[in-house]
Amino acid sequence: MSEMVGKYCAKFFGKTGVILEIGVVKKVASRTIHVDWGTKTWVYQNRDFNWTPLTKEEFEVKYKKPKFSDAALIRAAELGLKITYN
Repeated sequence: MSEMVGKYCAKFFGKTGVILEIGVVKKVASRTIHVDWGTKTWVYQNRDFNWTPLTKEEFEVKYKKPKFSDAALIRAAELGLKITYN
């Protein structure tokens, strides 16, 4: 589970797939996962954590710019993610 630390997660809006928030896994304990969503840090129980954490490179390849909200693009810039149109 500790291999998840430092990886990125994304919250989506409904079925449109627009990314609203980008989070970074900060801590993994035996029963909880701590994710920093920028404005807040949430603590999830393992069974409630439904994201697939991705490395920086995987995140940049998987998600493209048209699928990001303005706030998510700002957060991506803060985290050093390069989001493109390809």
